[in-house]
Amino acid sequence: MKVLRVIGLSIAIIFFAFILIVILALLFLKFYPTIGKLPDEAERESFQNKTTMFYEGMFHNEEESALMSGEGYQPSPRRKPKRMIKAEAPELIPDAEDRDLSFTWLGHSSFLLQMGNKNILVDPVLSQRSSPVSFAGPERFSQIPLTVEQMPRIDVLLLSHDHYDHMDYNVIRKLKDRVGKFVVPLGVDAILRGWSVDADKICSLNRWESIEIEGTVYTLTPSQHFTGRNPLKRNSTYWGGYYIDNGFRRVYYTGDGGYCDAFKTVKERLGSPDLMIAECGQYDPAWSTVHMFPEETVRAAVDTGTAWMIPVHWGTFCICNHAWDDPIMRVSAAAEENSVNMATPRIGQTVIYDNIADFNEAWWKEYD
Repeated sequence: MKVLRVIGLSIAIIFFAFILIVILALLFLKFYPTIGKLPDEAERESFQNKTTMFYEGMFHNEEESALMSGEGYQPSPRRKPKRMIKAEAPELIPDAEDRDLSFTWLGHSSFLLQMGNKNILVDPVLSQRSSPVSFAGPERFSQIPLTVEQMPRIDVLLLSHDHYDHMDYNVIRKLKDRVGKFVVPLGVDAILRGWSVDADKICSLNRWESIEIEGTVYTLTPSQHFTGRNPLKRNSTYWGGYYIDNGFRRVYYTGDGGYCDAFKTVKERLGSPDLMIAECGQYDPAWSTVHMFPEETVRAAVDTGTAWMIPVHWGTFCICNHAWDDPIMRVSAAAEENSVNMATPRIGQTVIYDNIADFNEAWWKEYD
């Protein structure tokens, strides 16, 4: 009997410990500030009136897709480089002219565009980890070329979706008072407001919806992806890419997503861009419909008819099982095979568009 009482007590302790862990996890997901506040019931109802892609309480892709669609890669022993990737010191243009265009890669999918005299910051993630917490999650393996404090004034900050490797709580909180406007997909504005961003500064867009800000037009383009900072609340906010047109230059950022018809439609509706900044990395057969393989990235560039392409979404975080340099090697081969003009700047380098052909160094070979 004594043994049975001990077993029963042990089971009770384990059960209550499990319940406590579940409660703490739910409280963390609901109240921890980096997770972010989700759209309320009134906002969700408004989404149904704005887009046919919101139903059953969540956003959907136009084409059939699945978060998990097959068996994944085995982990590569080269998921990270042997040493930290060095970042260059950016050479930002302080007084750009109307027709000027420059691009500075900040690592992963973070970059600064200078179009004319406008500074446009996209998906800025400058923390050491792509995670809701500072002690766990994918850790940066490349240097940060530009801190928040070193940032120039930001006229417009674009967010493609709410994933941690694209939307950094620490950056937004530190930078929010130095940003003119935030442009985001539907629902992401709720997260920003929860982080004390002034609602008057936020413009939320539906797919194909545009807004003009001081002479530059920003259009949210469709992508085949998903969202969810809270794993229990998938697709509560929308996602997409951006087409940016200031009348002199046109830039298209794909955002994250699988290969789909959207790239051809971008060309048909908005025209071929001068520069396409394309997702290339963190792919796997297990999620092939929501992330492109490098060969599909090149195919997307062909679809848009872009003059030049720069691949991003690689070289900073390990969020998958392929080798860290597999994306750039495969996309380089595919671009050459398909006669796609591609620039490969180092992290932190400022690419002047008029000289973009000069940025073709295979610098990743230094980290073999």
